[in-house]
Amino acid sequence: MGLEPFRKLEGDRMDELENIRQRRMRELMNQLGEQSTQEELSWPNTPIQVTDATFAPTIKKYPLIVIDCWAPWCAPCRMMALIIDALAKDNAGDIVFGKLNVDENQEVAVKYGIMSIPTLLVFKNGTLVKRIVGAVPRQHIEQIIEEER
Repeated sequence: MGLEPFRKLEGDRMDELENIRQRRMRELMNQLGEQSTQEELSWPNTPIQVTDATFAPTIKKYPLIVIDCWAPWCAPCRMMALIIDALAKDNAGDIVFGKLNVDENQEVAVKYGIMSIPTLLVFKNGTLVKRIVGAVPRQHIEQIIEEER
């Protein structure tokens, strides 16, 4: 009779172990995929801070993002901050709002020709599509955003 039946049994166990390993690998890959999808979907509901260093990756990360270019000494900017905060909360999961302090991040301000603040830059898929200069009513911002959805 020899060792043939035992070798077959050993081969069957190896196949079973390989099947278990492959199934577990698929489960882990699915879990990783679900986690990244959840991370992508859990957009902020408050404005995010943007700097010269984080600007480019931030505008590419979100399909629609509005960057508020402001400075702490600017009274109209502080008025707009209330509107931006409310819009970020109301549009969470759909639109992201960012805040860029132009005094601390002059590289982006120069690149986009920010001459007056507040200025809102609307990016769609990483491309600047609209610019809103000055303190404007919430309805005006909503109208422009709606055009870009």
